[in-house]
Amino acid sequence: MTQAVPISKQIVLLMEWLRGLNGTSGADGPEYAKVIAWVKELPPGSRPTELLGLLQSTFKVTEDELATSLQTERRKRKREFDDFIPTGTWFADYLQYTRETEPPTVFHFFAGAVAIGSVLARNVYFDKGAYQVYPNLAVLVIAPSGRCRKTSACNLGMGLLRKAGGNVLADKATPEALVDAFKERDSAVGTIYAPEFSVFLGKQKYQEGMIPMLTALFDCPKEWKSQTITRGEVTLRNVAFSLLGCSTMDWIQTAIPRDAFGGGFMSRLLFVVQETTPRSFPLPPPLNIELQTRLVNRLRDMTHLRGEARMTEEAEEWYVTWYNSKKDDKQDDKQFAGYHERKPDHIIRLALILMAARSNDLTLQKGDLIRALHILEWLEAFLPDAFGEMNQTQIGEDHARLIKQIKKRGGKITHSDWLRLNSNRINQRQFRDLVETLINARVLEFDTAIHTYYLTPQGWE
Repeated sequence: MTQAVPISKQIVLLMEWLRGLNGTSGADGPEYAKVIAWVKELPPGSRPTELLGLLQSTFKVTEDELATSLQTERRKRKREFDDFIPTGTWFADYLQYTRETEPPTVFHFFAGAVAIGSVLARNVYFDKGAYQVYPNLAVLVIAPSGRCRKTSACNLGMGLLRKAGGNVLADKATPEALVDAFKERDSAVGTIYAPEFSVFLGKQKYQEGMIPMLTALFDCPKEWKSQTITRGEVTLRNVAFSLLGCSTMDWIQTAIPRDAFGGGFMSRLLFVVQETTPRSFPLPPPLNIELQTRLVNRLRDMTHLRGEARMTEEAEEWYVTWYNSKKDDKQDDKQFAGYHERKPDHIIRLALILMAARSNDLTLQKGDLIRALHILEWLEAFLPDAFGEMNQTQIGEDHARLIKQIKKRGGKITHSDWLRLNSNRINQRQFRDLVETLINARVLEFDTAIHTYYLTPQGWE
């Protein structure tokens, strides 16, 4: 009697076959009907997201069309970021300008938001009594290497900022170089662009004083003093620094000290995390130069905005109600406690940018604040998965690493290859113990005939 092929192996083989089609078949072909008939036999909870994504891309069907074929309800997913883009604003034009490029919309949005915050500098602010909130952003765009074109998105935003006369600083600047570049100026205003954040902020620089300095500068002080043995006391005036950096999650998890996430610097950053991009343009068309000119001219116009932004009565009422309601929220995760403490100011900072993108009227409307909150909540939805490994025990980290490795290999890997891949971290006995735990948890299945592990539907999820 022939032994039945485990479902985990069947799923992997199907995914390999789908990749082999390489989009050459459509939903009207016989292959689609056969595959759908097979997938429908799987319980809905056992259908890996990766498999459903492959079905969409291979047969060129939408998520709704696939759900209809499978006779299931559409999977609940995060709201599309495009829904947050306000029509008739600078951002609407910018998203149109970048529409036929591969980075996801959220990367383009925040590259543009940093550019707007930079040109507004200290000229536009919201008064909170004891201090002022300025629209400068510190953003870190995070994605796997080469997968989401994060640097391409940021290059476009910084390119417009440069054309508009913005001061974009080199990512290899040292603390001394930053101070020296602005010590003789009336205003210390600039955007630090770090397409390789690992170069800009390695462990060595973390110890050199870069973090404490940037933590202070991101608060836009009227005056900031630096005392060194060689230069004596140096003063920077009218400070307004922004940051746009790019990194991979692997680097963040291994190179940044864990205690840094509970400190002031990391809580001032907005983390924009994506694993994939829905866009694909093998031969993208040229960018619209007319639209580019309009975007640059509008950025230049924003440099002339001056004054205190005030909330409408309706906006103030909404903000006070939201602020008081958040006091009941308990943040058990110390990793993001600092961020949540600064979230009220993050909302105002982003709302100021949305306001400037909308009009020259320095009035914060209720819609600006609500949209800013929804954007931040959208970002936050990705943070637990992205940073979850940082709070795990060593064993938990090993398990997470093993799952990530087998996912990258399409859901299967031989015993010898997997052991060799981890030989610099754990010995053979430790490896067997870890894998046995995953098998007992029904995350893995092992084909003894060919010494190969397969990821189960539970493992995929």
